[in-house]
Amino acid sequence: MNVTRKTEGIVLRSLKYQDNHLIATVYTEAYGMQSFLIKGYHSPRARRRHSFFQPLSIIDLVYFYKETQQLQKVNESHLSLLLHSVQSHPVKLSIGLAMMEIFYDTVKEEEENRPLYHFLRSCILQLEQSERRLVQVFIFFLLHLTKFLGFFPLDKSQQAPRVTFDLKQGCLLPAEDDQPAMRLLRDFLHSSLHTCQQISFDARSKRQLLRLLFSYYQHYVPGFKYPQTLRVFAEIFD
Repeated sequence: MNVTRKTEGIVLRSLKYQDNHLIATVYTEAYGMQSFLIKGYHSPRARRRHSFFQPLSIIDLVYFYKETQQLQKVNESHLSLLLHSVQSHPVKLSIGLAMMEIFYDTVKEEEENRPLYHFLRSCILQLEQSERRLVQVFIFFLLHLTKFLGFFPLDKSQQAPRVTFDLKQGCLLPAEDDQPAMRLLRDFLHSSLHTCQQISFDARSKRQLLRLLFSYYQHYVPGFKYPQTLRVFAEIFD
């Protein structure tokens, strides 16, 4: 069935194809994960279209959907929102690209999931609007994405002053030893996107929490790897 579709979408990644084409993967509000062939940039209009399909871009799309094709062709596209700092600030860009990489590697559904779409969109906008405590946004994204992936941790710590995390069961439990990173996990578990940046921590607890979260993903997502983007900017998490 061939139909014309119109939707907003978030560009997760784009790859050069042949000499002057792009293959872009876009998570759309109305149709989930979609892949597009963006043809060459010989004309100014085509070059401008290419610029829309950079990772983290939020765009409006009109495309002709063919069920038999893996790569759809875009009829019209323009920016839905113009993001200034997230595309130019090196730390924001690194964190944002890591978010796109993790999302691409873990979300595969090709059907509408508006709550998931708006979760991703809100995280990008929070990163765009924030001037400090950027890693808090990334930790919130990493933890709360698991709600949609089906392994969001449970809090069975009963507000105990000391807690530990059972990775296999996916839950916080009371503990005898003090583990600051586990208490930090509990704080993020009960935070919102607008309150997570109020959470403070030292560098050691931050590293421990991030290692724990990546191990948690590796336990539940086959083949999950540390984001390549963050390897380039590893100092963010030092």
